[in-house]
Amino acid sequence: MLWHQLIIFAIVALACTQLHVASSQTAGVSTCPKNFTLVGEKCLLGVSNVYNWYEADRNCRTKGAGVLSLSSDKELQLVTDWLNKTMQFTLELWTSGSKLGSSSIYYWQSTGEQARYLPWATGQPKPTSGDCLMLSGTYSTTSVSNYRLVVRSCAEWAASVCEVVPAKNTTTRICLKPNAYETVQVIGN
Repeated sequence: MLWHQLIIFAIVALACTQLHVASSQTAGVSTCPKNFTLVGEKCLLGVSNVYNWYEADRNCRTKGAGVLSLSSDKELQLVTDWLNKTMQFTLELWTSGSKLGSSSIYYWQSTGEQARYLPWATGQPKPTSGDCLMLSGTYSTTSVSNYRLVVRSCAEWAASVCEVVPAKNTTTRICLKPNAYETVQVIGN
């Protein structure tokens, strides 16, 4: 009987030394929180209720998100297309951009990063207009286009968009073969 226990112990010990953890990330599968929509590389939620800049930020934070920030022309176009589907004819909305605490440098409140992409509207920035950045569009009979940044008083009222980085759908599995993780395929829920 002792030999059987010794053999079982040896097999279990050998198996345990061969355990490896494989983490599989399904390519292209990102999940957004409830009511958010995946737009490019962000999850967005349109907020049609009007708030001042501070209240818009607080409202988004209660949802685990921040107010919209922008990083490229491509992203601005994706946001514009999405706005025309979900918040039709919204001419102005808050971004997380502000120069609060700075004399001339704008930051994205939602990311804490300096705002390097600033697609200004004609005649902007007008620092005497305020400290916060709003997207302002051009109205046509079918849509709002040409959204550009304008400087506004943070106390003004406008709609907003909340943003959050999507969660990646990952699954962790334990494999017995040292190199098996290279061939593991995990199908998400």
